Amino acid sequence: MSSSGQNQNELQKALLAVERLLKIRIRSRHELKTRLEEKYFSAETIKAIITRYEELGLVDDKLFAEQWIQSRLKKPYGRKRIEYELIQKGVNKHIITACLDNAFAEFEEQKTVLNLAKHQAAKYKPGLKKNKLRQRLYAYLSRRGFSSTAIFHAINHYED
Repeated sequence: MSSSGQNQNELQKALLAVERLLKIRIRSRHELKTRLEEKYFSAETIKAIITRYEELGLVDDKLFAEQWIQSRLKKPYGRKRIEYELIQKGVNKHIITACLDNAFAEFEEQKTVLNLAKHQAAKYKPGLKKNKLRQRLYAYLSRRGFSSTAIFHAINHYED
């Protein structure tokens, strides 16, 4: 088989791989590149495929970040955790900041953190010492990516 035939065959396989990945969920440019590298496609093929999907609007890091943020706010997770996840997905820092600023302009973080604190506190056994309860709530909310200010406010408000 000629070199051109091999390139065409590799291109077809890469297209199928990307289509399978995008059927599951939208992906960042970096995620697709990494997944294709794991399947040992050539750098030339990867670049061609990703460029093509970007031109079609099927690979768009801004759209990916917006959708990721919305899905994570439903869980709900805080800004720090979502930002960390998007960095791990290879999204540009400027895109992350812009999308987070936009999403958090409408997000009621304080109310959300207070509701989470109440919900989580109800799971702890009755009679848990106040200090231990505060530590556990802080650790839980911190792992979810909320700011220290919002966490302290929620814990203090919850105790009142």
